[in-house]
Amino acid sequence: MKHLTLYSILISGCLLAGCREDNSQLGASLMESSFSNYFTDTCVVDISTVRMDSMVTRGDSVCQIGCYRDGTWGEVRATYYAEFSTTDFTPDNNHNYRLDSLVLRLRHSGHYWGDTLAGQRIAIYPLKYPIDLSDDEDLYNTTRLPLEETPLHTFTLVPRPGRSKTTYVRLPDAWGEELLERLVAQDEVFDSQDDFKNEFPGLAFVPEADGSCITGYLVTESSMALTLYYKDISNTIASKSLTFQVNTDNAYTGIRHDRSGTPLASIRSGVENAVHSYDLGGRAYMQGLTGFYNQIEFPTLNGLQSAGEIVSIESAILYLYPVKYSYGRINQLPSEMRLYITDENNVLEDYVYGDDGVTVQTGNLVTDEMYGENTYYSFDLTTFARNNFGAIGMHRQRLLLSLTDDVTATTFDQAIFTNELELDRHCKLEVRFKVYNEN
Repeated sequence: MKHLTLYSILISGCLLAGCREDNSQLGASLMESSFSNYFTDTCVVDISTVRMDSMVTRGDSVCQIGCYRDGTWGEVRATYYAEFSTTDFTPDNNHNYRLDSLVLRLRHSGHYWGDTLAGQRIAIYPLKYPIDLSDDEDLYNTTRLPLEETPLHTFTLVPRPGRSKTTYVRLPDAWGEELLERLVAQDEVFDSQDDFKNEFPGLAFVPEADGSCITGYLVTESSMALTLYYKDISNTIASKSLTFQVNTDNAYTGIRHDRSGTPLASIRSGVENAVHSYDLGGRAYMQGLTGFYNQIEFPTLNGLQSAGEIVSIESAILYLYPVKYSYGRINQLPSEMRLYITDENNVLEDYVYGDDGVTVQTGNLVTDEMYGENTYYSFDLTTFARNNFGAIGMHRQRLLLSLTDDVTATTFDQAIFTNELELDRHCKLEVRFKVYNEN
């Protein structure tokens, strides 16, 4: 009853707060009539937080590595698991070969979450078994694979994505020498991918606890790849290299998320367990790889019907305001978002399109670089509002708000929306509507 009473009050407020813009006489008839234009921005935006159970991260072109903790999201640890592809090498029996180095090359994707000037310790563990997807399973952010007990190597990453785009990590020479010796010996383990992964199942890049940054890295032919540099010695000495690329068919980012003691601690997965913003201190949470997104409804929109005999919606614009100081130096707002239309059972029906009916809307992000107060996303919901004006029950649609699919699966881009009605900048729906009355 508490919420129903609140909605009743807000419905009345929605009508009382509407500004009348003009009045036009439609006379010259036996029965006088008129119409008026109104504007309101007090219709309730019911925004909730939803958590995905899991998402597929296999085959993505960006991986995440690191550990970060804060009071809002809790502790998140991102580990990258990768199988590597075999390589071709035909030695010359009249030549000698000598190792220079074995190097891991990481190229920053530009994504980060945390203090990019602090070092993050990373341990490289061998996978205990080859990655096997023969049972039609996939690799999700929640998938965990068994590792060997002892790491092959540990190193410190200092991301600094704005200063240096590439990081080189020299791996132990003993490992490189073993690879080179077996290549020169034409070991059959390099003959096929199955043979190679049975001998070298893959690597896990595991962040040590108490880190202060998670960083994104590209997964390409040269990034997250192992490069073996060696000398080819004959009458002359030539510097050469062989690269072991990530086999993206069997590679993914795994996430461990401890939400204890945070506002998100009690949120269970599934849209049926959506938590309203009024139960989260007037907040709604969205983040990539942890799987948080939003559901949106407009419970007082139909209250506009009582404004006159005939009411028609002329335009409806949704504004979503991130909490001030919830983004910036240590995290990144998503540059784009998507709105999806669902039925009463939360089954996706379509995107929310622009005026042309073809282009998918992306949120039109406006950033207040100076004060951070007037940063917002906006969506034109005119068509959606018209289609749902007066609809009830099974005929009433809802909206789901999320990051784009690739950003959801590859980044920790995030937004915390404020829905505290007493604040000037909270989630709101601005509606212009026309009211027709017979006098």
